[in-house]
Amino acid sequence: MDLLLPVHPPLGKAAPSASMIMASSPFQITVVKREVTCAVSFLLLTIISSFFLFDFLRPFQYQPISKVSGFFSQYLPGGSTNDRSGLLRREDEDDKKQQLLQVGCDYSVGRWVREEASALRFYDEDCPFLDPGFRCRRSGRRDVEYLNWRWQPDGCDLPRFNASDFLERSRNGRVVFAGDSIGRNQWESLICMLAQAVSNKSAIYEVNGNPITKHKGFLRMRFDDYNLTVEYYRMPYLVVTDRPPKDAPEVVKYAIRLDKLHWYSKLWAGADLLLVNDGHWWNAGKTTDQGFYFQEGDTVNMTMEVEEAFRRSLQTWKTWVMENLDPMKTHVAFRSYSPVHYRHVYRNNTKVSKHPQHI
Repeated sequence: MDLLLPVHPPLGKAAPSASMIMASSPFQITVVKREVTCAVSFLLLTIISSFFLFDFLRPFQYQPISKVSGFFSQYLPGGSTNDRSGLLRREDEDDKKQQLLQVGCDYSVGRWVREEASALRFYDEDCPFLDPGFRCRRSGRRDVEYLNWRWQPDGCDLPRFNASDFLERSRNGRVVFAGDSIGRNQWESLICMLAQAVSNKSAIYEVNGNPITKHKGFLRMRFDDYNLTVEYYRMPYLVVTDRPPKDAPEVVKYAIRLDKLHWYSKLWAGADLLLVNDGHWWNAGKTTDQGFYFQEGDTVNMTMEVEEAFRRSLQTWKTWVMENLDPMKTHVAFRSYSPVHYRHVYRNNTKVSKHPQHI
């Protein structure tokens, strides 16, 4: 595009009329054409700039802008988006923070941070709902270092637990834990943490009057003042453990039905929060070494690896979740393996760290 400078008539002379312009020289006609071209180009740039203005008025996202500039790069100064690489690099620096603002914080990404604050030392074994086997200090644990660590997510802060706020938010709700002893530990911990905000402990009770200690079925603790139940369903494999078919080999004592979810699952429907854990029992010591083999349909598979059986059982659980739970009603969380804690098992091969580790 040529550079056009404004042309003014000499002092004392009138501006040329339209008829004079029409009769002017070819050079003057060329100047008029160039002025028209300039006006059209200015209009085009104005339209292009409106795209950028619209993008900047929204929450800042560099990708749509880069696409627009790439499309119009042949018309913009520089002729290429490479000339805008500095801007894109600056925008890219805050990309992760912008994603966190848009989709929320991922609490699973972070690190353990040591903190000496006494506020962290709220651990109390006087909770009346705590199983005696889970009272660490009274069972002989002497160190207290584990009280000085907290989890710090990347890009955000994890709010301190507030029992009163939790109870208010969960009013008229159901929180369900299902799985093995890991889920039971979490269930009891949550009950005791919430109980700190309830002055009248008699308003917290097991719905069916069952004792907590060594109970193998399911338990429902009710916080009566809030119409809230916190429930636990013991099912170490999630799927059904059944008698083997009549034609199964003698070595088969029990059959783990990989394609049939435990009937307790029927009681989960309508829960507001479903926390499932599984994997701790899926090892040779808890399955094939004790005569537990894997069955699908009417057939017992004598050669299936434990890892493959575990995968198929989780697929059964996943299918049930997709078909039976309302995603607008129930939030689902899953956790898998944890360090082994069985008595006299792998004791010589277990290494205990004094500091928490994130795997």
